[in-house]
Amino acid sequence: MTQHKNVSDDTAHAIDEEIRAFIDRNYQRAKDILTSHRDKLQLMAAALIKFETLNAEQIQDIMSGKVPRPPQDWDDTEPRSGNRKNSLKPKSDGAVGRPVQQH
Repeated sequence: MTQHKNVSDDTAHAIDEEIRAFIDRNYQRAKDILTSHRDKLQLMAAALIKFETLNAEQIQDIMSGKVPRPPQDWDDTEPRSGNRKNSLKPKSDGAVGRPVQQH
């Protein structure tokens, strides 16, 4: 395939530099936002691990610095699948669950 060049080398170089500057600025901006709100990011990650999905109210809780409330239909008394003994409940030694062959 043949590509036709519609701009000069200088113009192409200027476009590349502007795109690179745009990417670098916004990468740094995103990094700064995530770093400055790391506590909220960690709350959100923990809530997603526990509840698997988040609703608008839970996100509002997180964004206001609170631990998110459980969903209305959340029941912590029953395991979601299987029996409680084989659930992914953390063990006292910090290990999670059992080896996959034992499930």
